[in-house]
Amino acid sequence: MAEIIMRARDPRTGSEDYAFAVDGPAEVAAAAAAVRAAQPRWLALGVEGRLAALRALGDAFTAHGAALQRALARDTGRERIAHIEVGSVHGMIASALHHAPQVLAETPWQAAMAPGVFGRQRLVPYPLVGVIAPWNFPIVLSMIDTIPALAAGCGVILKPSEVTPRYIEPLLEIFGRVPELAAVFRVVRGPGTTGAALVDQVDAVVCTGSVRTGRLVAEQAARRFIPAFLELGGKDAVIITHDANVERAATAVLRGSVLATGQACQSLERVYVDRRVQPKLVALLRAALPDVKLTVDDPHGHIGPFIMARQAEIVREHIADAVARGATVEHGGRIVERGGFWCEPTLLTGVDHTMRVMREETFGPVMPIMAFDTLDEAIALANDSDYGLSANVFAGDEDTALAIARRFDAGFVSIDDVSMSSYVSDFEWEGFRYSGLGRSRMGAAGIARYCQMQAIAVNRGPTAAIAALTDR
Repeated sequence: MAEIIMRARDPRTGSEDYAFAVDGPAEVAAAAAAVRAAQPRWLALGVEGRLAALRALGDAFTAHGAALQRALARDTGRERIAHIEVGSVHGMIASALHHAPQVLAETPWQAAMAPGVFGRQRLVPYPLVGVIAPWNFPIVLSMIDTIPALAAGCGVILKPSEVTPRYIEPLLEIFGRVPELAAVFRVVRGPGTTGAALVDQVDAVVCTGSVRTGRLVAEQAARRFIPAFLELGGKDAVIITHDANVERAATAVLRGSVLATGQACQSLERVYVDRRVQPKLVALLRAALPDVKLTVDDPHGHIGPFIMARQAEIVREHIADAVARGATVEHGGRIVERGGFWCEPTLLTGVDHTMRVMREETFGPVMPIMAFDTLDEAIALANDSDYGLSANVFAGDEDTALAIARRFDAGFVSIDDVSMSSYVSDFEWEGFRYSGLGRSRMGAAGIARYCQMQAIAVNRGPTAAIAALTDR
């Protein structure tokens, strides 16, 4: 069978300057067999042995992360965020070191309700976990699942996005510095067909991506009776009340909308503001936006190119649809094409829920502002979405903000800031509605979800004779 070659595009230049071979079902099956053969030895190291290997992995990231960072910057067109992504792995390892000993410890023997019977419980890892990672944060969203699964005792096969494949070679070089980990971590590359082949080989699968992709993964996993952990799209909203600190809110809204070109699941995509303070919010944003630069114009700018070319067209369509339905472009609105594609930071007013920019995931640096008259109206609007990843609120006092937060249909709520789920990983939470499925990847659950619970019971009393069980 002829080898299939895929090419990857440089988001800054637009040129297809990188090629890689696609792994088909045979290659995926071979990788699965190799990891399965090595996983019992990895599990036998015990928690402390595995955590020692992960510490060594952290050292390898420190010593050899520069090449990984360079490759990631080419994949994504982002220099500073590439540096942040590579550095974030140390926090993931620290979290695993903190949680794994407690999560994976066997419970002490305890008496059952049945006389003379005692039992204990332990977590048994899935031997092989498949990780399907997206293109928007390649390192973060591959390692955030790989590291806890390895800590639990699983073997892992990663399927990265075919849009951002360059980082894989230096990543494998780093894992190769820790032989125990190199044996139980493999990568398979290719499009969705490679991901489908992976789901057929593993014992559990985790996928970060679009709702469409997540549904395909979940359906295939369900046919095999294996768990699927999904983190999917978002359409995050913020509510700003009449007595909120509008200056603080404006600063956060700007950051949450344009950071990473708006290409994050928790990017701020809908802004609901009390009508009484809407003019002030719009004026503050309009005044700040001219200082937000594209990296195509300024190497030290704030907004990089779209990683995937198609995303530029989606954002263009959303802006055009909003304008056609009566919205006003207060700032920006243009897609700049210079090899790659950049979007000006865009401020829209006069939006409503008939517009795609308020209903569909935009994934670009766009701020649609919608006024409300009552808090009940604002909460109804914020919850009027297929998504429920995270939400945000600014109010005059914390009690009011907390009361609003409790009414959001969203898995993570930020008060007096936005998008805190991007850097706060201490607390367990799950995406609501189409934004996710399965146990949290955060906190202790981020390790426990890669295991099945086993109970062991012993009868320390007499056993019942068969005569005692005979019907009379």
